[in-house]
Amino acid sequence: MEEQRAPSIGKIAGKYGLIQGVLSFVVFVVTAMAGIKQNWIQSVAGIVLLIVLMVLAHREFKRTHEGRMTYAQGLGSGTLLSIVSAVVSCVLVYIYVKFINTGYLAAALQARKAALEQPGITGAQAQQAMAITQAIMTPAGVVVTSLISGVIVGFIVALIVSIFTQKGDPRAVV
Repeated sequence: MEEQRAPSIGKIAGKYGLIQGVLSFVVFVVTAMAGIKQNWIQSVAGIVLLIVLMVLAHREFKRTHEGRMTYAQGLGSGTLLSIVSAVVSCVLVYIYVKFINTGYLAAALQARKAALEQPGITGAQAQQAMAITQAIMTPAGVVVTSLISGVIVGFIVALIVSIFTQKGDPRAVV
């Protein structure tokens, strides 16, 4: 009789990271198609979704590992979940802006330019901001910035969530 092995941290984090990445992309596409510009509410909703999926991943890990998960395991799992999520989401967004909705980035640049034409922003400041924005608002630029920010935010969330989801061995000597 073979002993059933518990799923690894990587397998569990990969599963939930894939779910998070696809859901993030769906939210992106829905907001892009609806013409809703990025705001803080969307960012908070994305972080809440990440927290929920991270807690579910940690719960599954503990369920399959005798109810235990160290802080380091939680941090590693959460960080890996975030990396998988960021990669999946970035690949899907790249395909979307490069091949499906090729006018998305031009519209986003136009919206940014209109926002910079508000009173209180000088012409030189607006030109400098637009130069930076144009460098980032390419398919590759969006992927790189999204990947970096997704991993950093995910790591910070994993640092915090793991504090609350860890569960050590009650028989361990402290």
